Amino acid sequence: MVALSSLQVVQFRPPQDLSLHKCRPRSFIKCRIAEPTGEPAPLGQKTKYMDGFFEKAFMTLFARKMEKFAAPAKNGSASKEKGWFDYDYESFVDVSKRVMQGRNRKQQQEVVREVLLSMLPPGAPEQFKKLFPPTKWAAEFNAALTVPFFQWLVGPSEVVEVEVNGEKQKSGVHIKKCR
Repeated sequence: MVALSSLQVVQFRPPQDLSLHKCRPRSFIKCRIAEPTGEPAPLGQKTKYMDGFFEKAFMTLFARKMEKFAAPAKNGSASKEKGWFDYDYESFVDVSKRVMQGRNRKQQQEVVREVLLSMLPPGAPEQFKKLFPPTKWAAEFNAALTVPFFQWLVGPSEVVEVEVNGEKQKSGVHIKKCR
C-alpha cells in the first residue's frame, strides 16, 4: 500500500509474519486482549479487551476533552458528567461519534487538533518540532512509541519496515486488527 503524506511518499510493505504473538507474562506493557487464545477474534467478530488503569485513564482523558465539542447524547446518558474511570471504550466511541455529528471532515480535524493541543503544555508543539525534526530516527522513535501507547485506541499493532524516499526504515505501524 502507498500512502502520501504532506512531505513524502511512503511505501508500506505487509509484514512477513502475520501471526499474532502473545505477550510475555513479565513484560512491562501487556496485551489487554481478553480472548481465551490471547489473540484478537477473527475478522468480523468483536474482540474482547480487558482495559487496565492506564487504558481507562487515556480513554477518560480524551473523552472528557472531547465532550466539550460533542453533540448532546440522544439517550441522555451524557447529561450528568461522568467521573474519572467511568469511561470505557464504548462510551469513548460514543463521544467520538457525537463529535462528528453536524461537522464536515475539515471541522472534525479542527476539533481533533484542538483536543490534542489542549492536552499539551504551552509551547509543546514548537519544542516537539525542535526535538523531533522529520528524520529517520524520529520516525522510528514515534513508531516505537505508538505500538505500546496506542493499543487502547487501535488494538494490537507492530512496527514494520517501510520504504521512504527509497530508504528502508522501521517506522511503519501495522495494526493487526483495529479495535
